[in-house]
Amino acid sequence: MNKIKKLFGLRIKEYRKAKNLTQAKLAELANVDDKHISCIESGKNFPSPELLDRLAKVLNVEPKDFFEFYHHQTSTELKADIMQMLNQLDDEKLVLVYKYIRTFILN
Repeated sequence: MNKIKKLFGLRIKEYRKAKNLTQAKLAELANVDDKHISCIESGKNFPSPELLDRLAKVLNVEPKDFFEFYHHQTSTELKADIMQMLNQLDDEKLVLVYKYIRTFILN
């Protein structure tokens, strides 16, 4: 759970900075103490479902978006995830993925 809290905190921070908000302003808009925002962003605390919903509304994102951490994965982790996904595809979809990757690499 500790890794998830840290990654979650990074996502909140990313969205906050993208909106050019300080921790204090985000806290004000979400009706929470700014120290709590700091603790969430540092991975020490995790928001309640109610606060999660308020943060999503203030930052104009879906709550699920806070849990998308793939861009923080190492290349080894990404490759392992890709291999796992490829192994689940039927032959027809595998050919489509191959064509897409080939086109992407050649351009």
